[in-house]
Amino acid sequence: AVVSTQSTGIVKPTEHGVLYRAYFIGTVASAGLILCKYSDDHKQLGAYLLGLSFFHISEYLLTALYKEKKLSYDSFLLNHSTAYHIALTIGLVEYLITYVNLYEDKFYAPIYWTGGVMMIAGDTIRKLAMITAADNFDHIVQDTKASDHRLVTHGVYSISRHPSYMGWFYWAVATQLLLCNPVCTCLYAYAAWKFFSERIEEEEYYLLQFFRGDYVHYKETVGVGIPGIRGYEIASDLRDQMLKKNE
Repeated sequence: AVVSTQSTGIVKPTEHGVLYRAYFIGTVASAGLILCKYSDDHKQLGAYLLGLSFFHISEYLLTALYKEKKLSYDSFLLNHSTAYHIALTIGLVEYLITYVNLYEDKFYAPIYWTGGVMMIAGDTIRKLAMITAADNFDHIVQDTKASDHRLVTHGVYSISRHPSYMGWFYWAVATQLLLCNPVCTCLYAYAAWKFFSERIEEEEYYLLQFFRGDYVHYKETVGVGIPGIRGYEIASDLRDQMLKKNE
């Protein structure tokens, strides 16, 4: 877990700024609900829009509840990155292209329901990670150890060292399964894997500096939960030194 409560000079969101963003997310959610209820052809798109809306609004709400000092417009994760926006666009483009060309064959129930269940499970894991870490959770990798910086290893962190990343990884792939997008399912899996592999390696470098032997032990007993991602590889002699100092 990224755990720090140090001040970063974040500009607090204004009431109007929050309302504009919440209104936008609510509009997307409403469109999704209408498609789910009234459209026979685009129910899966409606479910996707609802899931996407919930993901972003709940990120902000949980930050407000558990990490108010770090609350900002960025907490919505609407401006996560250019790559994220491109990925969303490509996913919608593939959905529309395949719908036009396949029409009735676009919807395949087993894949749709697998994506739906996986999407809910992934977001649930991420939100549990935020709740469990509470004010120790941060959307940004911390490179400085604050005085109240502590290692979280209980709850959902006892099954994954990075449950928020694990949940987001499976959620991202699931969105494309839900849309029955074969190309983007593969692209999302690769892109998300690469992003989290690099992010986790960077984060664990700092966590090892902060918690030394405690994190070495934690790392060796709890996995990441994303296939093929091992995290930061520490040299055996340094590992032994850290563990010895921890005795």
